[in-house]
Amino acid sequence: MKLKSSNRFPRFFLLGLIGLVLLLVFFNPIKKKQSKYPEAPKIEKTTSLNALQLTFNEKSFKKIKDKRFKALSKGILETSDEDYVPATVTFQGESYKAEVRLKGDWTDHLVGDKWSFRVKLKGDETILGMRKFSIHHPQTRGFFYTAEWLYLKAIKREGLMGLRYDYVEGSIHVKGKNASNSINKNVGIYALEETFDKRTIESNSGKESVILKFSEDNFWNEVGKSIEVGSSMGYKWGDFMNYDLVSKTKYQILPFSEEKIVLDSTMFKYFRLSRKLLEDVYLNKRPIHEAFDVKKLAMQNAILNLFGAAHGTYIINLRFYYNPITSRLEPIAFDGNSGLKLKKYEHFLFLDKEKDTVYLKELAYALDKVRRPEYLNTLVAQYQDEMAAYEKPLKKEFFSKGFQKANLEYNQEMIKTELLRLKSKLGLNDIVIEADEPVGEIKIPEPSQWVNNKTILSGLPQKFQKQSVYKISRNSTTAPSYSVIANNKVNNGKQYRTSVILKKGDVGSLFGLRVQGDFPNRLDAIFDLANGKVKQTSTGGNFDNINATMKPLGDGWYQCVLSGTIKTSNVKIILGPTSGERQSKNWEGVTSQNGNVYIIPSSLKLEEVSE
Repeated sequence: MKLKSSNRFPRFFLLGLIGLVLLLVFFNPIKKKQSKYPEAPKIEKTTSLNALQLTFNEKSFKKIKDKRFKALSKGILETSDEDYVPATVTFQGESYKAEVRLKGDWTDHLVGDKWSFRVKLKGDETILGMRKFSIHHPQTRGFFYTAEWLYLKAIKREGLMGLRYDYVEGSIHVKGKNASNSINKNVGIYALEETFDKRTIESNSGKESVILKFSEDNFWNEVGKSIEVGSSMGYKWGDFMNYDLVSKTKYQILPFSEEKIVLDSTMFKYFRLSRKLLEDVYLNKRPIHEAFDVKKLAMQNAILNLFGAAHGTYIINLRFYYNPITSRLEPIAFDGNSGLKLKKYEHFLFLDKEKDTVYLKELAYALDKVRRPEYLNTLVAQYQDEMAAYEKPLKKEFFSKGFQKANLEYNQEMIKTELLRLKSKLGLNDIVIEADEPVGEIKIPEPSQWVNNKTILSGLPQKFQKQSVYKISRNSTTAPSYSVIANNKVNNGKQYRTSVILKKGDVGSLFGLRVQGDFPNRLDAIFDLANGKVKQTSTGGNFDNINATMKPLGDGWYQCVLSGTIKTSNVKIILGPTSGERQSKNWEGVTSQNGNVYIIPSSLKLEEVSE
């Protein structure tokens, strides 16, 4: 008889095993996977500004830190869509899922704790109407902080395209595995700036279309190679930068949101049409008025010059909207570094002064509007309360002077000079410019009002003939170096004498002096302060009858004089140390050493010579 087998032992074994697993789970709970979008802690504000916080998990923040370290090592930040990491953005108590990466080109965006970020909110969520925006140190848009904010307000006030711009109190939180591993840091005030997408167009009341830019790849590739070569050899990267090669490169024209545009037949058609318009102007195949809304381009250029926002004229900072209703391009104001005094009037980059007369006429009317004192006074009055609310916390953190209206008033004089030139050139008799008072004594401004381009002007304790002595020094061997005193009103066609007291410095002995009207009209001289001789003189354009002399005053000091016939109503005085390899026609150019000269600024005079 066959015995019946029993299943009782395997059954008890399985039950025991299950019980053991449950005990292990109970006493060793499974660790929860850290969230891609961690919960943000409450923000403690310290200013009157809105608070914005970025919250990362440890893994995401490590990727951000590694990218920063690589950028600091290389000298520039190179970014792509692969750099985005998940984060939680908190604004005014509301939290939003987002993708975040580092932002900026130069590493000034990555110093200290206030790193610059590009933020893309998930889905259709927006903050202040923006789904995509950047936050950066306010100084990366210029040293006058609220000037950039007011520049963009002025642009929008004229019905032109510009970005939304604000200031927020920023903080960073990194969610650790426990409280001791977490990081909480208030990093101070950020500027918040809109980036380019369809909401940018909507906020400017435009019809959905494409926004164009020039590719920056070639420029930054050259910068990266120059930094790499320079650092490996112990030299400055600028010594290896081939600016001439970069300037002659044909830049590729690209749309923002390229993938979406390729997939949308209407947007792709707009891209092809707008690219052709911009390309033709860029290559000088088509006049500006056939591709652009010239009224808007002219007014944008006038306001840009009013704010000294010349940084916005560089090719890699140009942005254009294609208006499908007018079939014309419109400029979008961006990255002006506003608030500076102009060194010269900055025209639209692709202007042909002989061919583009339709545009230049519109520019003249725009300049006539913005040059008037009441234009600037009304603009400042309209926004002064908002600016004051921003400037209080900004000045507390950065000790900045803030917006300087005097700089814009200075620019208005430069604008008026350009308007006078255009009025005469184009025969615009309907533009009436109030007559200036006859030129009497020409007052040279204090040294603090001079515009220094790669030069340093520093006061010294000694005096000569009871007048304060300064040292004027070059601080670049890779770029032109000079100081400028602009807007000196003179009588057209008269003989003028420019004089200044100088002494040989510690390095070098040559000094360049120029009196300049509209290019190429000018007088130039190089003075040798070691032997008291004029090295060379030259003239340009229609300035003539040049003469230069040096008079010894004792103790190595000389009165240096440059005279000639000036055929304009406004001139600049340009001066600075130079070296033996330069000719008088380009004395301010690149030199092999940073020379310096002792100067008495109060001795600088521009005087009409009596007949």
